[in-house]
Amino acid sequence: MRVLVIGLDGATWRVLDPLIGEGYTPALGELSRGARAVLESTVPPITGAAWPAMATGKNPGKLGIIDHLRRESPESWRLRPVSSADIRGQAVWDYLGMAGHRVGVFNYPLLYPPYPVNGFMVSGLGADESMEYTYPASLKGELDEAAGGYRIYVTHYDKKYWDNVDLLLRDLHDFMDRFERAVLHVASKEWDFLFTVLSATDWIQHAMWMYIDESHPLYDPSEAPRYRRGFAEFWARVDEYVSRLLDAAGDAAVLVVSDHGFGPARAAFNLRRWLVEKGYMRLRGAAPLKRRLLSAAAAVGRRVLPARVKARLRTRVRQELSPAGEVDLEGSRAVCLGHSIEFGAVYIVDRERDAVLRSLLRDLSGLPSEIGVGSVQVYVREETWSGDKLGLLPDLVFELDGGACYVVETRPDLPLYVDYPLSPRLSGGHRMDGVFMARGPGMRRGLDLGRLRIYDVAPTILHLYGLPVPGDMDGRVVEELFEPGSPLARRPRRVDPARYRASLRMRRLRRARKR
Repeated sequence: MRVLVIGLDGATWRVLDPLIGEGYTPALGELSRGARAVLESTVPPITGAAWPAMATGKNPGKLGIIDHLRRESPESWRLRPVSSADIRGQAVWDYLGMAGHRVGVFNYPLLYPPYPVNGFMVSGLGADESMEYTYPASLKGELDEAAGGYRIYVTHYDKKYWDNVDLLLRDLHDFMDRFERAVLHVASKEWDFLFTVLSATDWIQHAMWMYIDESHPLYDPSEAPRYRRGFAEFWARVDEYVSRLLDAAGDAAVLVVSDHGFGPARAAFNLRRWLVEKGYMRLRGAAPLKRRLLSAAAAVGRRVLPARVKARLRTRVRQELSPAGEVDLEGSRAVCLGHSIEFGAVYIVDRERDAVLRSLLRDLSGLPSEIGVGSVQVYVREETWSGDKLGLLPDLVFELDGGACYVVETRPDLPLYVDYPLSPRLSGGHRMDGVFMARGPGMRRGLDLGRLRIYDVAPTILHLYGLPVPGDMDGRVVEELFEPGSPLARRPRRVDPARYRASLRMRRLRRARKR
């Protein structure tokens, strides 16, 4: 059995269906005529939470992750970057490797540093080209040679792109050319399971939503048609990549998945300022000179320091310049710590948690009328997630206007509310509804599965290999995907995670003896 999983970060049916209908994406169109579903993301629908959840089948309460940054420990209020250590040994490729299957993981977000697997691993978002981002280490040179200089990231929000969309499109196409050559290189290796993730589909939707959505406040009918065409042509380039990867994979079963969907970003709300003005959070304040010196040190460090030292400096500067580096915990009742934009995360530090929570819920319910947004959706920790790392998560998270209003935690200069995007290259934002497609032996065709959860991907992959599902996974095997009466349609089993690891190692030994 060989399984190829194609990750398209941020892919949404609200973009794909029109592109399929217009003929821009025939390969994805053909895949969508197999089995398809809306893939419901994590709460919140953020890359940093969603990809680890997809890999492990576990909700954020079991991983302690809701963002690219996470709390260092239950005793600490500082945030650190999410790393591969946070999911190592729990991911679907770990289980497959323990069972003796050759696995490949390519450009997976926040999977740095890479670690030894029964195959190969290439880190994605969270690493950069100066780091050792491959396992084995020799693969880095292979990728550079195959790609003509491999790239991990394009800073789509950079000011150089604000007034130059053509430059952005040119750089994204260049990225795709290099990315495709690198992926096809690893796809030519020996593997039983290959999971690739393309992040550029997320970047272009952040940057160009204003050109495809007539309701967007920055939509300009005089220039939108030309750039909408450029947007569609980039997706056509993505489709070419998918087609070539399918050819390279041969008769492998194929899943296409995204970590979240997309929609317009029309406004921004300053959570930091709101918490201070409402009396929940008190700041000590970082001296302006200290802020300038730290920022200058980070800028110099990016150019001259070794990769490992640079990573530590970046983390230190982020901590010192975040709300966590300035907040007066003893004088505060609730705080924000500096998470990514798009959602609000509030941590209660007062011992009278229930009273503060009730107060926050009351005040948040008044936000729509206070600042003029359409709605507020609040998720309370214990009602939203579960697991042994629940204490690392915020007491509540919330979204405004269905996600169309970004919630910002790290911009002291921003007013309480602005009715425009933070930059012209952040005109799109994340939504809950991603995509799922499946094609392969024993899988039904022409099937609309309705809604699935992101946690269902890992259990379903294990089932494809005839492996039971660890009992601590929150997802389920999507049994209705399989042809009735086929071997894949057999009822799945749940097993104790500790016993599971032992049984997988025995299975691997048996496979090795047969060889």
